[in-house]
Amino acid sequence: MAKTRRTVAPTLSWAYLSKWFRVLSNMGAGLLILGTGLLVLILLNQGMFGSATIDKEFQTSWLDFFHGCRLSSTGFVPDSCDPIEANVTGAAAWTAIGQQLATDLQLQPSHVPVFVTSCIMGSGDGNTWAALGLVMSDSAFPVCNPTGVQAVVGMSAVETTATSTYPNGAFLLSTFSDVRPIQAMAVSLTSAPSVTINQGVVKTIVAIDGTRTATSWDQQGYVTSLNSLNRLFLMRVWLVTHFIDISSDVSALPGYSIGKTSKYISVFGWVNYSAVDHYMLLLVFQILICIVSLCLLANDGVITLEGLSGLLKNKPVLTYDILASLERRKVLLVALICSFFFSPLYADAIRYTYDVNGYHYWSLTMMMLAVMMALSWMALLTCLQYLPIPSSWRNRPLCYNAPVLVYCSVLFFVVAEGIKQRGVFEFDNFWFNQVPTLQLNVNGTLWPSGAFDAAEATTPVIYLLMSDLALCVLAAWLVSLVAHKLSFGNVILDTSWTSHNEFLKYVPMPQYVTSLDLDKKNTISIGHKLYCKPSLMVLLGYCTVRKRGKYGVAPNTSGATTTGGGHSSRESSLATDHHHTTSAKTTDTSHSTKGTSHGSNAHVVAHKGGGKATAPSPSSSSPPEYLVVSIYSLVAALLPWLEQLVRPRVVGTISSNVFRMSKSTTTLEQTERYAYSRGDCCG
Repeated sequence: MAKTRRTVAPTLSWAYLSKWFRVLSNMGAGLLILGTGLLVLILLNQGMFGSATIDKEFQTSWLDFFHGCRLSSTGFVPDSCDPIEANVTGAAAWTAIGQQLATDLQLQPSHVPVFVTSCIMGSGDGNTWAALGLVMSDSAFPVCNPTGVQAVVGMSAVETTATSTYPNGAFLLSTFSDVRPIQAMAVSLTSAPSVTINQGVVKTIVAIDGTRTATSWDQQGYVTSLNSLNRLFLMRVWLVTHFIDISSDVSALPGYSIGKTSKYISVFGWVNYSAVDHYMLLLVFQILICIVSLCLLANDGVITLEGLSGLLKNKPVLTYDILASLERRKVLLVALICSFFFSPLYADAIRYTYDVNGYHYWSLTMMMLAVMMALSWMALLTCLQYLPIPSSWRNRPLCYNAPVLVYCSVLFFVVAEGIKQRGVFEFDNFWFNQVPTLQLNVNGTLWPSGAFDAAEATTPVIYLLMSDLALCVLAAWLVSLVAHKLSFGNVILDTSWTSHNEFLKYVPMPQYVTSLDLDKKNTISIGHKLYCKPSLMVLLGYCTVRKRGKYGVAPNTSGATTTGGGHSSRESSLATDHHHTTSAKTTDTSHSTKGTSHGSNAHVVAHKGGGKATAPSPSSSSPPEYLVVSIYSLVAALLPWLEQLVRPRVVGTISSNVFRMSKSTTTLEQTERYAYSRGDCCG
């Protein structure tokens, strides 16, 4: 009768849960890179590198200014306008505007003077801009907020603009005249159906001294730029004033104005444009750096998937934190930082289109900024290792929890910006950060209206958020120190023991601050000998492989089998005798260490009641030899075709728990095939 194999259910201990956290955290690092690439594609579709959105200024939001101006064929009737109206632009420009309006409406001397009502758009309710609206009728003074249908002979908007001819600003007069033919034109938008505008409007630039210059229907206003990264990827922003067909919107409006003869229903509005210079170069770099990061992470993926498989089968596993190992994986760290390097530009693009894309895309860019800043802080701390250190501080680095640092940075920053509603605030104040050159004077208050200093770019949002971002990362780092203290009882490590381990002598040790848990408590001690666990070896950027087929299945006294796959905990040359191991524990099994866990795969085993290693089992074969390679070379070592190209270097060998360094020219044999192994403890 065959024996039934019983599976022991795992105990939900802190050690067991820590292993799952490390595996999922490592998988999250890869998903973060994939998510970044996917997010870039989504943002690209949302107009990150080039957008066109619409703002319709319905008359329901217009404010009454004055009802008094009359317009004849020669301009404004003398003394009909209030001086406060003329002060909006200045007397000379106001007179020129009246003359241009008479021309645009094609008024004749025989016509009865037209009634002109002035209205204000913006200038309050959180707006940082203003524009002057003029509504004209031949029967009575029209109203700014009509109820029902209001027939008009024309509508105009007065703004400011800066051009090469008028770098210090001039007034831009845009007029819809009912006597001119309607030239309907569809304008494509990024994330909405196209809108119809009237290309037959008349636009005139009016200088402060009253000089008038005709300009094109697509004359730009509100022109600025943002240097979020560098001038190669300059983001340009501009607006174009239009009279937009709102015939499809009238059912939801309490009232609207309509051309008396043309029956054209329109309202003043803008099409907001943005474009990033050389964005294809940026996109190609983003794709390439994501591919490079994923290729570098593929080596960790092999170990992580092996650990996941073991956890699912409740077998001994090797787990570690990729984020904690970034201190020793500088190439990967730089690649990850570069993956998020363009986050400031993405944040500015989403900030400009916040009214279209909303909080969800904004929060994603905030997450990218937080990850970039946290990784940059880790890189800065890593650079401290190259500074000279006083002898009294040597071998006493400050230890923090890297995953806690990264995840808390994201959590703190996204939550803080959400609570403060920075997305809405920075969107509303987009133009407030620009330097206006000519403004409208509304009741004695100067309001920006489109003319800005071309030499002064708008402040990138990363500078506006930097104080919050720095505080959140600093707070996250302090939390990571506390987390390490709560988990392991200390934040100051004693790394002097590493000088007595042959493998760790080969690896430069951190001095000032580190995310590597190199405390002596995380070693295996037998007498005066300290052994480095395989999980710590991986954390330091190295892993082990061995030749395929060289060590096959071998029985042992406990009935367990030894395989070449890496799930057995009995690959050590110091295998434990069956009669003594029933009560034995390894350090990796009984303790959860930050960034490292090796399950029951620590091969140097101590008796419960003593500190001596057991003798090899009589049935055990010659001890296996593990080849230590850089973790960057793991995938290359496993794939024969890639091994031929890369020729992974062998750092050393481990046999019978002894590490022996190899010559610098030693590489894996091209004629052999290799498999990943969790390896062995080494002293």
